[in-house]
Order: sequence, then C-alpha cells, then structure tokens
Amino acid sequence: MYRKRTKQERFWEILPGLQFWVVFFGSIWLSYYRPVWAALFIICFDLYWVMKAVNTASHLIAAYKKFRFCVTINWGDYVERLKDLPAFEKFLSDKKAAANTLTSRHFFKAEIKAVNAKILGGRLTLDNSPYYHLILIPFSDESFEVLDSTFQALSDSDYPKEKMLLVLAGEQRAGEASRQAEGRLKEKYGPRFFRFFVTCHPDGLPGEIKGKSANASYAINQILPELEKLNISVPQVLVSNFDSDTIVHPEYFSRVMYEFLLAEKPYRQSYQPVAVYNNNIWDSPAIIRVVSVSNSFWQFTESSRPDRLRTFSSHTMTLKALLEVGLWKKDIVNEDGYIFWQCYLRYNGDYRVSPLFIPISLDTCLADSTWQTMVNQYKQKRRWAYNVEYYPQLIPKLLKSGAPLWDKIYKLYQYVEGNFNWATASILIVILGRLPLYLGGDAFNQSVVGYNLPKITVILLNTALIFLIFSVYVNLVLLPPRPKKYSVWRSIMMYLQWVFVPIVSVIFGSLPAVEAQTRLMFGQYLEFWVTPKARKGENTGRSMREMRDIK
Repeated sequence: MYRKRTKQERFWEILPGLQFWVVFFGSIWLSYYRPVWAALFIICFDLYWVMKAVNTASHLIAAYKKFRFCVTINWGDYVERLKDLPAFEKFLSDKKAAANTLTSRHFFKAEIKAVNAKILGGRLTLDNSPYYHLILIPFSDESFEVLDSTFQALSDSDYPKEKMLLVLAGEQRAGEASRQAEGRLKEKYGPRFFRFFVTCHPDGLPGEIKGKSANASYAINQILPELEKLNISVPQVLVSNFDSDTIVHPEYFSRVMYEFLLAEKPYRQSYQPVAVYNNNIWDSPAIIRVVSVSNSFWQFTESSRPDRLRTFSSHTMTLKALLEVGLWKKDIVNEDGYIFWQCYLRYNGDYRVSPLFIPISLDTCLADSTWQTMVNQYKQKRRWAYNVEYYPQLIPKLLKSGAPLWDKIYKLYQYVEGNFNWATASILIVILGRLPLYLGGDAFNQSVVGYNLPKITVILLNTALIFLIFSVYVNLVLLPPRPKKYSVWRSIMMYLQWVFVPIVSVIFGSLPAVEAQTRLMFGQYLEFWVTPKARKGENTGRSMREMRDIK
C-alpha cells in the first residue's frame, strides 16, 4: 500500500533492512575473499550469543521464581489491607520474617519500602473504591466461542463487578455474524458488570489504516461521553486493552489495582502481565508450540528487566495517560508496543512499564490444517517484526526528546539492537556460520583458524543449548493438564518438540523479520493482519495451575 513519505522518513525506513542485507552479503563476501576475517567475526558473534543465552537464562529463572510466588498471593486481600497502611506495614514485616525463600524476602522488603514511602508522604490509607476498570475488547470476525471464553474469564475474576465497565469494540466491515455475536454477548454478560458498551468502528475513516489501533481509539472516544454521564472522571479510570482471546487471571484486576495504588507515580506507568499461550496449546502442532512457548519466555525475561520491559499484547494503563498522548496512533500496525513510546516521549522519559508477574492466557496459532497454521504463525510473527515501522517517527523524536541522555540512548540501543538481532542472529548462526569452510578454499580449511572454526562454534553453541534445559522445564510446569482426548504420546511430544528450535528460530524468527524490514525498505507497507482464532476442543488456559487463583 502506497503512503507518502518525506526523504528523512524514507531514510529511517530503509535503514533496518539495509543493515540486514549489508551483513548478509558482507558475510558471503568475507567468507570468499577474507575467510579468516569472516571466521573471527562468526566466532565473536557466537560468543556474544552464548553470553546472551546465559544472561537470558538467568533472567528467566529469576522471573519464573517471582512469577511462582506472585500467583500464590491473594491480591484482593492486599488491596483491602492498603486501606490501613500502618497495619499493612506490620503485616508485611511479619510475612518477611516468616519468609523462607530469597524471592519472597526480596518481595516483602520492596513492598515494605513502598508502603513506608507512602506513610512518610503523609498517606495512611490507599482506597481503591474511587477507581474503575474499563476493559476494551477490540475484535473483527472472531467467533462467539472465542469471545465467550474471554468474557467468562472476566466474569469469573475476583474484582468487584460494579467497578468494571466492558467495551466490545466491533468493526463495521465484519458483517452480520459479528453483530449477532455482539448481541449474544451483551445479553449474556451485560447484567454481570456495571456497564456493557458495544461500539462499531466505521470503515475507511480518514487518516486510518485497518487495524486494532484505529478501532480502539474510536471506541474510547465513543465511551468518554458515557463516563461523563456516570460522573466518572478521567483519573478514576484504568484502561485494559485486551486481545479478543485474552483469558485473565482471576486476580488480574486486583493485582493491577495494588500496583497502581502503591506506585510512586501511578499515572506514569503501564501494567504488564506475562502472556502465556495455553488456551489451545494441546491442539496446536509441535512446531507452533515451540514458537508460542518462546514468546512466553521472552515475556518472562523482559519482566525481570523493567528497564527493558515494553507494553505488549494485552496490558493496562491509565485513561489519563492515554488521553494525554492522543490515544493510540491510527496509522500504525503494532499499537501495543508504540503506546509505550508515545508515553515515554510525552513525559520526557518519565514513564515505565510495571511487570505484574501474573499470567494471562492467549491462543496459539491454529487453523484447519497444519500448513495453514504455519502460514498464519509466519504472518503473525511478520506483523510483530514490523515494529520497525516505528523507525521514522520514533528515532528522530527520541533523539530530540527531553528524556535523560543515557536513558534514551540505552533505549534506542535496545530497540535497534533488538530488531537487528531478530532478523540477523538465527541466519548467521544456523546458515552462514560455516560459509568460510565452503567458500574460503583449501588454504583456509588447512589453516589453524579453518581447522578450529567448526570445533569452536560447536562448543559455543552446545554451551548455549545447556540453558535450553531449564526452558524445557519451565514449559512443562506451565502446561495445563492434558485433555482426555489425547494420549501420553502427546505429552512425550512436549519434550521432543524442542528439536525444532533451530528451524523455528529461522523460519518463524529471522525470516519474517527479514521480510518485514525488506518490505519497509522498499516502501511495501503492511496492513494490520488479524490472526485467525480457532479452537478444536476445550479452552485449557484456565486449567493451568497458575491460573487457578491459588491461595
């Protein structure tokens, strides 16, 4: 699709794709003309990735431990205890004294510090009663069954329903089947919540692309007059923008409210759960399960590094911040990530994403055939990798922003390095790593470097694979129970599926990123692609142990 761009914007659009192709063809050129240089580059790159693997594994372990602890807390009770901060401080101190793990002791120590800060600031009580959760569910043509499970999970949440307002945001272009689903959902769930709104986003409004961001922004604008009629002010509202297949943890909204009330600057942060893909994971093919679990692991590791954490998929933020940045941009594909940058720029770096360490469950890619499932998964990953669309708007604004210099430089590095490695790493490691041996000639193969190159790379990569063991363990303990329709063989495949990691890293990692960056490079702009949602049996997201509201 053609879009008018300035020369400066085209420069930034070309840059990510140009980086990849320079490295790709440069590696081939060096392997032929300077094989020693290429070999040294490959060894250094492999070593860099071993160090990243060690670092990622350590963060995954830390995040998983905190996750396992946080899902055992009765967050509704903690929210109630915030109404008497001195008593809550005593409660936390007793908990800390009785804590038997390092993770729990660190948690209670941090919470005591946050409570004491409020008390020293003159606050003796934090009351959740003035606040409302506005839950936004944009959808297009998803089935009633998918949406029904989403609303059932919301209905089953522990948070007071008189403080929850639901917005089912449909698309005009979706047709009569979607209108019927809206009617059935409102009839079934409307009486269970304080308010249930239905909006219909018109097709083809000026300045918009067809996508979730335009629909969500339109829905919020439609709801603002309704909030005014209800005498609900903007600062009283927290907005959860959920994908249509989101199954929330029973205490999700209590967890958000606790974090919001105790935050130093509650209106300067978003609230991010850990996304796991368990709704239909037993029904999806093995190679797709590896992709989905890898997505969850990325969320875990990023949650343990708040300086790197960005909004992703379903999350919560304040309506105040959302309106101050002008809602979601209507001409961007990946609105879930860019809304963080909008806030970061608007507040000159004074904005963060707070990790919640409790889960939401989403669908894996699943279609009628394995081939179509893999096609859909590729398209979904390509859409995510298309976050390079931020380059023309984000980088110039980030460089000129009033954010602290080192913070914005660090975040710029994270963004650029992340997209570069997304496209490049797997191809360099899996495909190009042995090129010097094939193109360097007999002289190189008989040299010390040529002789040791395959040995060194194998040692480095095997070292990295050791850390895959813990990943397999986490995957297995997070799985919901196996449906009765499947035999033990299906469970065995949950172990064997990890042999697909090299294939997954290239086909569903690097290649969609390369395509996304190359399309942007040549001005072949992508539209928002709605991942089809399908179920072939029961929704197992709620049966996962960590979703069962453990006390």
